[in-house]
Amino acid sequence: MKVTTNAHNLSSLNSLIDPAQRQLIQDQQNDLRQNQDQKTAEQTSKVARQDRIDANRTALKKLQDRLKADNIEKLKAEFGVEKSAGQESSSGVNLNLRENLGSSTGHKPIDTRPGQIIDILV
Repeated sequence: MKVTTNAHNLSSLNSLIDPAQRQLIQDQQNDLRQNQDQKTAEQTSKVARQDRIDANRTALKKLQDRLKADNIEKLKAEFGVEKSAGQESSSGVNLNLRENLGSSTGHKPIDTRPGQIIDILV
């Protein structure tokens, strides 16, 4: 028998296959296509979900930075902290020290002994 790639030979071989087996092969191919479609859909949904998560993270970071800057500006305005052009003034109120918060003529805690608990009015 001579082996060729004739369409006639392929069609004659296909006619020899049992119709039930042919249907089984077609069903398997359809299932394979459906599985591939589901996998690609899942991958695209995962990618889209990750993109949304990243976008939300960047938006949250920007929002937090803006709120932080606004709060710092409010604190500076409230306590009268000023900066000269690009230089930090060392004579201003240090916002990191609790003792410096509040009015300068107001209640200042006095340490009388080590380890004493101090009442700070803010």
